[in-house]
Amino acid sequence: MSLPLKIAFRYFFSRRREGSFNIITLISGISLLGYVVGAAALIIVLSVFNGFENLFSTLYSQFDADIQITSTVGKSFPTSQLNIAQIKNIDGVLYVDYVIEENVLARYNGKQVLATVKGVDEKYLAAVHLDTNLISGALLLQEGLISGALLLQEGDTNFALIGQGLAYQLGVQPDDQFNFLTIYVPAKGEIDLLNAENAFKRNPIFPIGVLGIQEEVDSKYIIVPLRFIEPLLEKKNQVSSIEIRLRKDASIDKIKKQIEDIAGSSFSIKNRFQQRDSFYKVMKSEKFISFMILLFIMMVAAFNTVGSLYMLVIEKKKDLKIFASMGLTANQARKIFMFEGVILAIFGGLVGIILGGLICWLQQEYSIINFSSSEGFIIDSYPVRIKAADFLYVFLTIVGLGFITSLYPAYKAKQMIQ
Repeated sequence: MSLPLKIAFRYFFSRRREGSFNIITLISGISLLGYVVGAAALIIVLSVFNGFENLFSTLYSQFDADIQITSTVGKSFPTSQLNIAQIKNIDGVLYVDYVIEENVLARYNGKQVLATVKGVDEKYLAAVHLDTNLISGALLLQEGLISGALLLQEGDTNFALIGQGLAYQLGVQPDDQFNFLTIYVPAKGEIDLLNAENAFKRNPIFPIGVLGIQEEVDSKYIIVPLRFIEPLLEKKNQVSSIEIRLRKDASIDKIKKQIEDIAGSSFSIKNRFQQRDSFYKVMKSEKFISFMILLFIMMVAAFNTVGSLYMLVIEKKKDLKIFASMGLTANQARKIFMFEGVILAIFGGLVGIILGGLICWLQQEYSIINFSSSEGFIIDSYPVRIKAADFLYVFLTIVGLGFITSLYPAYKAKQMIQ
């Protein structure tokens, strides 16, 4: 250990063991407390944002595919354009589902609303397991939900699953067998303006269940069989996208790269996060802005360290003169107080990080802080998710602040013995 570092440690601990009270000890204590509170606050805020991001990611994972393939040159594309068999043979791929999405007009019992129909193939429910999101419907088994309890088609009959937001607007009652959901799409070709009804193609379907996934999904989507929507849209063997579900242990990035090699430049390949790119960008921006606001507040508190260290330099002026007569150089004197500022930051930062981590762990395990009113919400308490990277970022930030705040006092110490 170098001489300046030894002296800095001596100053840091000795002035806290002295029995007498002095103003330097008070200011140093305030500076230390600022680092502790600031580091703890940063850890807690970052962990809460991580928790919300993980929560919404989990909610969307029930609906969004692990990988989605869409065309870059049109709204839909023929399935023959892709080598589906080669994609299915990729290690880690479980399901490959054909999907058609189209904006439609939905009518039910005299009410109507604009919606997005999602036409899916017969394997879709086996891959997605939306039975766990079923809020109401006729096809619930007597003893509760199990995988496969939901059906979109049986024989020649087609069924629809509707988001609870749309169901509320339309007043859909899945147990009402006398009212059907009618889907309208614009008819192709010439339109007779004198007969508006002929401007649309329509087909009724029975709404078998109401789903609760996430507000954005619930207020937009109606899920129907592919065979129901294809004749309405006149898109035989054409799809809007291909959705791919992977094994839990599969590498999404690796498989995405393999699909890109197979599909070529005519197709856009997106993972789950890229499908909700704007949402996750907003989440990350909010997290960054909150971090910067807290960092600014902590910087104001940390600059108490400047006054504390400068007063310590004045108090130790006699010691510095003695050390200089014994051979201490001006640069070594400067390093003493730079080390002092960094030690103060490291000690306060570590205590704050441990305290913040403990609070987050308690919230994660025991849900100490609950929402004032969780009625109608999917969770009862603030979600938190602890990430090791956040601890590292906060620690480096605190050390950086400690270094910056020590520069001026260290410079003044250097001047004293020059």
